Amino acid sequence: MVFLGWSMVAQGQVQFPEIPEDQGLDKRRWNGTLEPVPAEPDYAKPEAWSRLPLDLAFVKEPSTSSVDASTPQIVLPKGIKSAHLTTLTSAENADVFFLHPTMLLEGPTWNADVHDAEMNAAVDKWPIRHQASAFSGAGRIFAPRYRQAHVRVFSLGDSLSWAAAEIAYQDIAAAFRHYLEHWNDGRPIVLAGHSQGAFHGRRLLQEFFDGQDLHAQLVAAYLPGMDMYAHEFDTIDLCRAKDQTGCLCTWMTYSEGFVPPWLTAKQARPDFEQGLCVHPVTWTTDKGVANELDVHLGVVRPSFRLSRPSAVTGHINDHGTLWIDSPRVLGGKLLRRDNWHSGDINLFWVNIHENAVLRVQTWHAAH
Repeated sequence: MVFLGWSMVAQGQVQFPEIPEDQGLDKRRWNGTLEPVPAEPDYAKPEAWSRLPLDLAFVKEPSTSSVDASTPQIVLPKGIKSAHLTTLTSAENADVFFLHPTMLLEGPTWNADVHDAEMNAAVDKWPIRHQASAFSGAGRIFAPRYRQAHVRVFSLGDSLSWAAAEIAYQDIAAAFRHYLEHWNDGRPIVLAGHSQGAFHGRRLLQEFFDGQDLHAQLVAAYLPGMDMYAHEFDTIDLCRAKDQTGCLCTWMTYSEGFVPPWLTAKQARPDFEQGLCVHPVTWTTDKGVANELDVHLGVVRPSFRLSRPSAVTGHINDHGTLWIDSPRVLGGKLLRRDNWHSGDINLFWVNIHENAVLRVQTWHAAH
């Protein structure tokens, strides 16, 4: 539900925070109640956000949070020159509402405290820097802090897990309502998130966009790292072309030939429905058609450095997930792993960056 480390220690590569192998499923390790529930965030205050546009007046006020006038909104990975990326002007861009994945991996509590400085620093260092940055060319970034649920909730699925997830979602919904009321002003919206962020992003799509007037403002939703299904939406379609708008892009990344146990179990059920999947290089839903190397634009490694382009080939399989070959980066043959959850965005960072820009341009052209 969060970054899985894909590092080469011998080559000095930096490692993402790892999910504990047992995800803390020994019941002696956690509280038997949600209490104490951390205090809810106040989204009228800048410290309740990991990132906000610097053109918002109250962000420029003195603040001890990471969001203030002296902090660049988004830093680009090393090796990327801004001249090589498309960045839209304020008159032609959109708003990006970004939901970070799980970073609460240890401890007995069920929900993270948004006032925990150490946790906030980890969120800012990893998903905000590595993932939200992929959408920076498309427009202003709004990334709320929220009382994220512990990673174990996605393995347990019990009543406490659902209650913890509900606390997390209610924060996100409150942040989104505050954003709409105070800052949107009719602007187009890119909804983005990974893993737990995608989990909550799906519900945000269902409640605020699907069959609602706000759907007209949706550029696209980029929600990888969580299985999603067609029956979950009434009017929101899967993105089937690179310039389609008002649609959903989602995918889950695994090595060629690997089918995760959770999917095998689902496939054995009589009511099995294949998950949705969009290829984050070709931006189509075509199965079995691998992207050519020359259309892959680059990987952002855990060291926050750009690899060379033409590094990843992959295709959508008959299971409804994305299979990739070992990345063609320094030491790529040593990077073999079955689950590439950690790389759902980083492996395709430049392609995502450019596609988000294209969809925003398409939206403006149609409106």
